[in-house]
Amino acid sequence: MIDTFYRSVLKAFSWRFLGLFILGWITYSVTDSLTNVTIIAVSYHLAMVFLYFVHERIWSRVPWGKSAGLFIQMTGMSGSGKSTLAYAVAHRLRMRGIQVEVLDGDEYREGLCKDLGFSRKDRNQNIRRLGFVSKVLARNKVISIIAAINPYENIRQELNGSYDNVRTVYIKCDLKELRRRDPKGFYYRAFLPEGDPHRINNFTGVSDPYEAPLAPDLIVDSGKEEVSTSIQKLEKFILRNIT
Repeated sequence: MIDTFYRSVLKAFSWRFLGLFILGWITYSVTDSLTNVTIIAVSYHLAMVFLYFVHERIWSRVPWGKSAGLFIQMTGMSGSGKSTLAYAVAHRLRMRGIQVEVLDGDEYREGLCKDLGFSRKDRNQNIRRLGFVSKVLARNKVISIIAAINPYENIRQELNGSYDNVRTVYIKCDLKELRRRDPKGFYYRAFLPEGDPHRINNFTGVSDPYEAPLAPDLIVDSGKEEVSTSIQKLEKFILRNIT
């Protein structure tokens, strides 16, 4: 939950009042003089207001430790580990106090992109919508990670050229390994013969094309790396790009 403006103001005043009370109590205990309490308390708080202003002005000019917004567009076939890595890295970054949002392709298919199918046109529109949301988040200093198949090079290049601070991360995994994993049985169904009522049509990498990125900014080979290694690699990559 986010504090409202009035709640924040009230909290600030209550904190300063508490500080004033403690300072006054200590001063009176030492000097036994209400006059000294008034002079010291007022002088101290005026000095602290001035010093806080100067302190903030100085730190506003120091670039160290600041983080910029970043727009990560993942790409990789179904089951390659995009969501797993995105959520794991997001958790680790939040532990550092960094704002992160994961745009899970499956989740957004049920909401923002519910009206779209799986034609090439609709897949591109799906990524454009996720890209727009990511742009807004990155503009507000949030790291946004699109965890979607994102199969076509032209739309990935479109996003790279349309927005600032975009990085493409290829979650690589060969088809043999994906078929071995197949946690949801999608690949099994995708390879069923035509006419089978359980067959999945237009499945990326099987009956619909998947175009590997030509020049990704990072390749994570989830088919060969341990999950922990992939998480560390992606986390380090993000940290390098926001400082």
